[in-house]
Amino acid sequence: MSDGNASAGKEPPPLRRGDSGDPGAPSEQLPSVTMDSPGPELEGNNSPRSRTAILSDDGSMASNRAQHPASLSYSNMRAGSGELPDDYAMSAVSDQAAESVPSNQRQQGSPQPRKAPPRHRSGTSRSRPISRSAVDNWAGRAVTAGGESRLRYSVNSTDDPDAGDSGPIRFQQQQQFFRMSPISNDERFSASASPRPDEMGVSRTSGESTEDSGNDQTSTGGSYEVDGEEQLTNNVRGIYAGIVMVEERCREYIKIQSQPGKELSPQHWQQLIAVHRTLLQEHHDFLLATQNPVGHPGLKSSAQKYSMPARLWRHGIQALLELLRRRLPGSSEFMLTFIHLAYSMMTLLLETAPAFEDIWIECLGDIARYRMLVEEADFREQEVWVRIARYWYNEAADKNPDVGRIQHHLAVLGRPDIVQQLFYYTKSLVCNRPFDGARESIFLIFNPSLQGARPTRHLPEVITAFVAAHSYLFTGELSGQFTSTCDNFLLSLSQYATRMGPAFKVHGAYIVSCNFAAILEYAAPNAFLPDEFRRSTTQTKTVEDIYPWSHRYWTPVSDIRTIESDFLAARDSKTISPLVFHGSCLAFQTLSVLLGQVGNKNMLPSLHTSLAFLWCLARTSSGIKHIEVAVPWAQIVGFLNTLIRDFTDFALIEGPDFPIQKEDRWLPEDFLIRGQVWSQRLYPAGFFTGAPNADEGRNLEPPSRDLSRMHRCLWLGVRLAKFNRWMTYDWTTQRFSATGFVRKLDELAQQHSPFYGKGLQMPGNDVEMHNS
Repeated sequence: MSDGNASAGKEPPPLRRGDSGDPGAPSEQLPSVTMDSPGPELEGNNSPRSRTAILSDDGSMASNRAQHPASLSYSNMRAGSGELPDDYAMSAVSDQAAESVPSNQRQQGSPQPRKAPPRHRSGTSRSRPISRSAVDNWAGRAVTAGGESRLRYSVNSTDDPDAGDSGPIRFQQQQQFFRMSPISNDERFSASASPRPDEMGVSRTSGESTEDSGNDQTSTGGSYEVDGEEQLTNNVRGIYAGIVMVEERCREYIKIQSQPGKELSPQHWQQLIAVHRTLLQEHHDFLLATQNPVGHPGLKSSAQKYSMPARLWRHGIQALLELLRRRLPGSSEFMLTFIHLAYSMMTLLLETAPAFEDIWIECLGDIARYRMLVEEADFREQEVWVRIARYWYNEAADKNPDVGRIQHHLAVLGRPDIVQQLFYYTKSLVCNRPFDGARESIFLIFNPSLQGARPTRHLPEVITAFVAAHSYLFTGELSGQFTSTCDNFLLSLSQYATRMGPAFKVHGAYIVSCNFAAILEYAAPNAFLPDEFRRSTTQTKTVEDIYPWSHRYWTPVSDIRTIESDFLAARDSKTISPLVFHGSCLAFQTLSVLLGQVGNKNMLPSLHTSLAFLWCLARTSSGIKHIEVAVPWAQIVGFLNTLIRDFTDFALIEGPDFPIQKEDRWLPEDFLIRGQVWSQRLYPAGFFTGAPNADEGRNLEPPSRDLSRMHRCLWLGVRLAKFNRWMTYDWTTQRFSATGFVRKLDELAQQHSPFYGKGLQMPGNDVEMHNS
């Protein structure tokens, strides 16, 4: 996004300095910045609005903007002369956030995530500075108002904000993720130039530039008669002029104060916060005005057209938070002040500007992550804000499950669970809209393995081996060290899964999903299988049409040599990455180990995820032929037969429709699978409508959910059996059987797979399900 919002050659607007004799004004002012004048088109030819800031009798900045009933909905939002009311701007965020955090985890006085934003308080008309002198004067007066005194840390505190700059950094290794910028590599907003004020003309139909004509009206004392729609348009133009002016001011302040070695006094910090508060309020007014029912479509689309949410975040919040972060710990009190202000404004926008709800939710998560930095020395307080940030990111992920950037945010918050982190990093890469920034972030957990260093904290050997194996796959270092690392993981997996107990339900889903990301080559630019899944998504074939269609692309089962060549091509070909071969061998030998504990109900989520992946892969034109040799088909058949019980709903599993049971419509792993490129055609349209969020019990594990998983697995097994390639399903006896072709595939796997049989413990085929 370009920062150039002013055009050259225009004369600066006339400035009128307010009375500088305020005894509470700071003794040292930030340097003034010359600003180009907004173009005449911004206000329209019929609105001769003065650009001179007028001081009201009470000393506040008051513009001579015309007032009209049509603008009351956004001009009377906050009491005071342009400031948030004390009870709103300074309120703790814990009042409505507590609902999203378990009661046994709440800390007294610790803010919690809000479920709903606070209602604003009506008051006197907004007074909006419209010139650079007004901004200067407003900023100089705002810091003396004393509003921040109600915060936990006051900007008026007598403590030295610079104290402790040279102190030791606490928890240096444990906090490595939190000390970096919380939103590094952020790509949520497309870079686009900010329009100049004179480009802000909007028409009633298309939002294009327009000229006012035929309205010969004069201003008498700043008030004039126009229709409601025209008055609203003029007011929006005026607000936008103020935004451009304050935005440029904020950028210039940040640029000046970001110079190396420059120390900021408390007065400087107060002025920076004050001018950014002004920018936030102007953006709030702009968004409210453009959503006014009186406005025409061109006006309502102007916030999107001119990237106002992006500019609000970048210039109004992020830039100052980054400056404050770089000056920690000396800036901690001022960072707390601004974080509470920004958090409150985002929750207000969540209610009053719902058109950009997705953006505000993600911004709330980002602000919570900045808040974590301030609590580096207080681990319990930091954990509170970790939960708050995770709450908002989960809300964002539910609304946009295929956006990899949000999964990347969740990965950063996954510590100390390194398996969870690896899952979210890989998911951010294999989402339908991948986040390439994760390719750098993932090395934060890969580097210790690649450098041969011991992990910074105690981890089970099986987990250390698992992460190391993926680090070798990710970097393509498929040497002897990779094979021995995978062997260690597979040999320890069965015992680890038994020891984990019910906790392995989610860990198992993480592990198999990471393995499938390796088969997808972590969605590298030239990856083979992701394109296969994307092409299958565009096909309009029904489920029943898949079976005859697939045989036209697959090698006949009688041509075993070609099938062997297809499998080895993923290892030796120059056009297909060897990652497909090695990732497949690791992924399906892992599945084989888990199937070896087929009587353990804690394996069901990972086995359900694996069958879903195979079903989606079988629906591609040629993806399955490169991995079918590595799949333990015979073990899958044995597993499916153990799921068949007297209470099995055969009408549900044999029907063509996706099996949905009302009492357990959604399973916890559904939300982990959702959004990945391979799962785009797994769930029916509208399946996730009305799904509960993470705080409403969707991750709970009542016994009925295992029954739903059993029916899901059986339904997927019937779908795979209808290909009549790897297994069959007898509709009379209602049992599964492996085909003779599977025995030939098993012989090829034994001959070529580097991990064949590792860690395997084969049970009988009729094992009763039990809890570990």
